[in-house]
Amino acid sequence: MRRIALKTPTTYHALAVCLAGLCLAWLLSGCQSSPPARTPIAPELTPHATPSSDVFQVNGVTAGAARLRVTVPAVTLADPPPDGSVQLFLVLADPDGTYSYLLFPANRPGDASAQLDLSAWPLEISLDDASAQASLWALAVSNRAYQTAEQYGLEALVASLGIGFHRWLAQGDSHDDPLAAIVSASAGALYEWFGSVDVVGQITVTFRADEGWNTALTSRHSPDGGLNIVFTAQHISADEAALIPTPSPDALSGTYTLTYDETFAGGQSSLRWYEGRDSTFTNVLTDGAYEIRLTDIVQREYALSWGSTEGVRFTDYRAEAEVTLVEAGAQDARYGVWFNYQDDYNFIYFGIANDGRYRVAVILRNDNRLEIQDWQPHPAIHPGAATNTLFIEASPSGDITLGINGEPVASFNDRTFNGGSLAFFCYARSVPTTCRLERLRIWERGAP
Repeated sequence: MRRIALKTPTTYHALAVCLAGLCLAWLLSGCQSSPPARTPIAPELTPHATPSSDVFQVNGVTAGAARLRVTVPAVTLADPPPDGSVQLFLVLADPDGTYSYLLFPANRPGDASAQLDLSAWPLEISLDDASAQASLWALAVSNRAYQTAEQYGLEALVASLGIGFHRWLAQGDSHDDPLAAIVSASAGALYEWFGSVDVVGQITVTFRADEGWNTALTSRHSPDGGLNIVFTAQHISADEAALIPTPSPDALSGTYTLTYDETFAGGQSSLRWYEGRDSTFTNVLTDGAYEIRLTDIVQREYALSWGSTEGVRFTDYRAEAEVTLVEAGAQDARYGVWFNYQDDYNFIYFGIANDGRYRVAVILRNDNRLEIQDWQPHPAIHPGAATNTLFIEASPSGDITLGINGEPVASFNDRTFNGGSLAFFCYARSVPTTCRLERLRIWERGAP
């Protein structure tokens, strides 16, 4: 297998601007540091089809569990901006369980109406015996620089707000302003977006188990006076929930068939992987992983190696890869999957970095044909020496959906390649650095 140096961009997106810093200075003054957030428990978070392409929704429900369903038939804006361009974010979260989120509308310039009907998109979360309360957060913003939200990625943005609100609840934070706490805790990732919006209004509503969860149709004004929300809450028992289709099309649903489940036990794989070594790398099947060890840096400023599945091609498929970085002290480590892989020069790049960023790009003839998402922080990524799960869905039509640890991060259409194989890669500016592909599951549509 021929070795080449893949070109990678050296210019990163700025994560903060002076305007955002000035805005945050007064809003976040006096905030105390909080303990590290727990990882939200939401293994089934996947987007599901909605009646309108202008809406992005994720419901955190699991099969066999009771649910809380919150329906919002009306949100009224007291003083909508003159151009009518408003985005409404809703998050429903159990601090000790799952969370759900909704972005409405996701289009530009948005819905010009001062009253928004969200009854077609109820939010649902799973409940268990330990669930004591859940909270609904509604945030309306007007974009002064819409391109900032687009650059961040609307799906990544709403996922960041969803996971941020869940963590804020889980920490038992007493701040009155969840948006300020979420932006403050984002390590700069949300500063630029925050500096580009005007807050139209926000409100938090809490539902409690000791009050029976259920809430009749109720109207509530936000403390800031910016909006009025009409909502209802319904507790759905586990038996009732079993009769409701779970809005979570996991990789076993539909016409997809699991064709490969590689755990690499005993150093074996039903797929044929590139194995080789030289003075700078070792690619080898070990017990429990396909492993890449970067051992030296020669004639360049970084170490790099990769290996692909050989003699197999996927065109209409879903793939889930558990990838691990071993060394905590690795410098600028990047690892992940090249999918729709044609050869060493042509593929789609989907990688994460040990500082919590991710990147998506179409590589054609060893150069960037299209930068889908330059390196960008995302709260779903486990930084440092950690294991992360990457999800890929690709179809012959060019529709591609990507996720990290259950959070959707990108959806786009690209027809550069009609399918291909998969490759695992490892990059770092220090050695030794070890990257491991510890499990790979592939589902194919129409497979026997």
